[in-house]
Order: sequence, then C-alpha cells, then structure tokens
Amino acid sequence: MTLPNTPSRPERSIPWLFGMTSLFADMTYELAHVLLPGLLLALGGTAVSAAMMESLADLARIGGFFIAGRSGTSPESQSRLVRVGYATTIVATVLFSLAAASWEIVFLKGLSWFGKGLRGPARDALLTGALPSSLHASAFGTVRALDQTGGFLGPMAALVLAGSLSIPSLLALSAIPGILCIAFSIGATSQARQVAILSSPPPPSEGGFFSPAMKERLATGSVRRYLLGGLLLRAGLLPATLLMFRFAATDGRFSITATGFLLSSVATICGNLLIARKILAGSPGPLFFLSALLLPLSALLLAPDHILPAGYMAAMALWGLGEAFATVALKVRGAALWPSPTRSRGFALFEMMAALFSLLLWPIEAHLWNTGEAPIGMGLVGLMAASGGLVLALERKSESPHP
Repeated sequence: MTLPNTPSRPERSIPWLFGMTSLFADMTYELAHVLLPGLLLALGGTAVSAAMMESLADLARIGGFFIAGRSGTSPESQSRLVRVGYATTIVATVLFSLAAASWEIVFLKGLSWFGKGLRGPARDALLTGALPSSLHASAFGTVRALDQTGGFLGPMAALVLAGSLSIPSLLALSAIPGILCIAFSIGATSQARQVAILSSPPPPSEGGFFSPAMKERLATGSVRRYLLGGLLLRAGLLPATLLMFRFAATDGRFSITATGFLLSSVATICGNLLIARKILAGSPGPLFFLSALLLPLSALLLAPDHILPAGYMAAMALWGLGEAFATVALKVRGAALWPSPTRSRGFALFEMMAALFSLLLWPIEAHLWNTGEAPIGMGLVGLMAASGGLVLALERKSESPHP
C-alpha cells in the first residue's frame, strides 16, 4: 500500500528517465562542442564563420521554441516533439564527423540547436503535467543534475581520448551515448504521456500561438512580472564560455580556465542535488533569493581588469550554484503560472524572449570588455540579475491557472 506523501513509482521514475535522457544527450553534444573550434579551423573556418555559427544556432533554437509552443498542446504532441528534438540534435551532432567544409559545420550546429529548441518547452510541459506541483522542484533538480553530469563527462571523455583518436573519429564515437539518449527519451515520454493523460486529460487547445487563453494569461500581473523578472535574472546567466573568456583575457592560463569551468559544472550539479534531495526548499521564492545573491557576487568577482585565480574559481563556483537555483526556480514558477493547454507555449515564449534578449546583451558585454569597461559591463549584469531575482522572490502567491 502506498503511504501518504510517498511518491508513487511513476513519480519517482519519470524524473530519472528524463534525467538519463538529458545526461546522454549532454554527453553527446558537449563531447562535440569541445572539439568544434578545432574542427572548424581545420576546415578553413574563420572568426567570422564561428560568430555566424553561434548566431545562426541561436536563431534556429528560437525557431524550435516557436514550433514547440505552437504544436505542443497535448501530452501526445509534446511526446513527439521531445523525441524528434532529441533525435535531431543527436543525428546532427554525429554528422559533424562527416563534415568536409566549414559551412557544413555551421549548418549542422544550427540543426542541432533547432532540435534543442523543439524539445525544451515540450519536455518541461510534459514533465510538469505528469507530476503534482509539490514534486516539480525535485523533478527539475534531478533532471538538471543529471544534465550537468553529462555535460561534465562529455568533455572529459574528449580530453582523455583526444590523444589516441582523430576529431572525426571522436565525433563518430558520440553516437554511442546518442543512441542511449534516444532510447531513454522514448521510455520517458511514453511513461509521462500515459500518466499525464490519466491524471487530467487536457481540454482541446485553441489554434495560434497567441490564442485567447494565452492572451488572457499574458494580461495578468503575475505573468508579466514573471517575464520581466525572469529576463533580468537570466541576464546574470552569462554562458560559462563567456566567463572563461573573461578570465583568459586577463590571465591566459588554460589550466586555471579549464579548472574553473569544471568547478562551475560540479557546483551546478551539487546545487541541483540539494533541490532534488529536498535539502533546499522546493518553493521558488528562496531559490530566487539565493540566485539574486550568488549571480551578482559572481559578476563582481569577474569585474576587475586583472582577476586573481582564487577570485575566478570562487566566481565560477558561485555562478554554478546560482545557475542551478535560478533555472529550477524559473521552471517551477512558470509551471505554476500556465494552465496545461498553454504551458508549452508559456515555456516557449519565455525561452524565445530570453534568447532574443541574450543576442542583444552579449555583444554589448563583449564591446564593453574590449573597450576596457569590463567593470561597468559586469556591474550591469550583476544589477540586472539582482533586480530580477528580487522581483521574483518577493512575488506574492501566484495567480493560480485554471486546471
């Protein structure tokens, strides 16, 4: 007999299935990610092609977000989007091994990120639809912890094998975790879809991305404050590669830079485990408070013109913890604000806005660094992160969506 407050078997297994899917997905494309700069150079790529690759990849991901929000209106469609999204990313990543020109690398990176955009909102909507709200924080913590573990293991595997295998051979080898990712995605979506349908069959969804139900939710104050606070908080989540570049430009020691990256990954895993094991409260309020403290501290440690190694290490650890808390809190709050028929669109809308905001913010940050105004740039990032985190942390009980 199941005891009260004891999670049932699906409630325990679904987060782990999605987590293992994410672990093997991250192993696949993070293994490739660490090799792409060398491969791009070997195929005649330049700094312009590298910049174009990243910009087009972000635009492709935004396109994936839109399609996921537009099409992921039921557990069945969300399940299909998750499977197609993961499969697209895996196939594109493995095909890097056959690339013979730099433009093919640019195209495949865009295709890979299009798959990431397809699966993200659909996965989050399917996961939250299959679980009670009391388990959302723990579930996202589990998925994110395993995701970061894969992101750690992939580059480590590449570093260990780089001396004995060529770059194309290493990229072809990424098919092994890729196949496991696809297998786990099928198991995760099948189980989550069945539970979501049995728990609360969703009503038919209206057509169009901005349906009347969507517009109704966007008119509420809680959703608008969530979008504003979330965008500001996400401004503090500068990519780890940018933070590594910031230190490398002032110090230049690769061993310290790489160690800082690994430290941030470990900190992110630990932060997510604290949430998954319910050592930290699953309520988003305290997590937002922690994010509003940790991310600005990280930015300020990276602000000086000459960063001490100890300051860099501390900054990367604080950033890793802040990233873990902010990401889970945003997902939990988002799930609470959107009713099930529009949840995938709500997740997609936020991710689209955040990606567009990042495309505007990152070049400004880079320009400030290049002109010797890094303290201003990092101070601006810290201020936005603190403001956004506090706006979300101080938000009163969210307006409950209609079931």
